[in-house]
Amino acid sequence: MNEQKINIITASWTLFFQYGIKSISMDDIASKMGMSKKTLYNYFTNKNELINEACEWDIKNPQFSFKSDQIINLNALDQYFEFFSFINEKILKKCDSLDYDLKKYYPEIWNNFKDEKIKLFQRELLYNLQKGIDEGLYRPELNIDFISKNLVGFYLNLGTTEYQVFSMEEVFNIDIHRELTLYHLYGICTNKGIEYFKNKFK
Repeated sequence: MNEQKINIITASWTLFFQYGIKSISMDDIASKMGMSKKTLYNYFTNKNELINEACEWDIKNPQFSFKSDQIINLNALDQYFEFFSFINEKILKKCDSLDYDLKKYYPEIWNNFKDEKIKLFQRELLYNLQKGIDEGLYRPELNIDFISKNLVGFYLNLGTTEYQVFSMEEVFNIDIHRELTLYHLYGICTNKGIEYFKNKFK
């Protein structure tokens, strides 16, 4: 893909993540890129096409992966600590408008994006869970399919309000996320794993 096109997609996705899709116009994106709207339309015929390609790009280029070069050689728990830190950063910057706008105004794009996001996230978690079992850090009898689906359901539904027990302030609170992470780790770790994360996760 053309480098300039990638730059437009990444800049657009950053704006969508921060402010939602509905409130960001093609003029805003062109201004962000320092180019004319005419130039922008040389790469994308309309906003729908840009949104669709931005969603596809996000799936193919996840912001976090347990298999990334930076953390592939870490043990499963240290990888999970990296994941914990990544989520904390996202909590501080969270904007629910992106998912809301996709679902309401671009349902076809949303359905495909949601399905791909679920599959990708579960594959990542399955990898970490199996790695932890192989390393003796996670309990070998774990039902990793069940656990990975539960984690996917939790993290991808943080902003759901219909049956939300926690307030939005609590959901997007780093201290609450830490407690939930400890709850998860105590549930999946062997004694060896518990001793390891107790010494590091302070």
